[in-house]
Amino acid sequence: MQQGYTGPEVCKITGISYRQLDHWTTTNLISASLRNIKGSGYHRIYSFNDIILVKLVNKLRSAGISLQKIRLALKNVNKILGSKKSISDVSIFSDGSSIFVVTESDQMVDLLKRGQAVFGISLGPVHTETQAEVFSLYPEKIATANK
Repeated sequence: MQQGYTGPEVCKITGISYRQLDHWTTTNLISASLRNIKGSGYHRIYSFNDIILVKLVNKLRSAGISLQKIRLALKNVNKILGSKKSISDVSIFSDGSSIFVVTESDQMVDLLKRGQAVFGISLGPVHTETQAEVFSLYPEKIATANK
């Protein structure tokens, strides 16, 4: 079974507030893919890949990208990736107004259908950084974070 993380753990790992995480999850920007139960007495459980997406959204928000654009970009990147690739295997770029992804064929695709100069967020280092944060905060969970 895949290792899961509660909302407070995700917040501690990513540095966002619980209110942000709750809003992003409630509006289906991010999902708690292991357990997304609503109601009192139940906790959402996020996967390691969910944490990567939370960090990506946070980095894009810090770059000034709106949640509407991020939502569209995530929808389109999932279409491009399909089920064969992990989001950690690609690089996402932004110029502050549009969002791009580099495909397997080394093509840069504008996820919002516009083209401009870009800066990059490589998710490989985000993956490594997140692993280190998880290990330092929850060493018992790192063994299953790579699955």
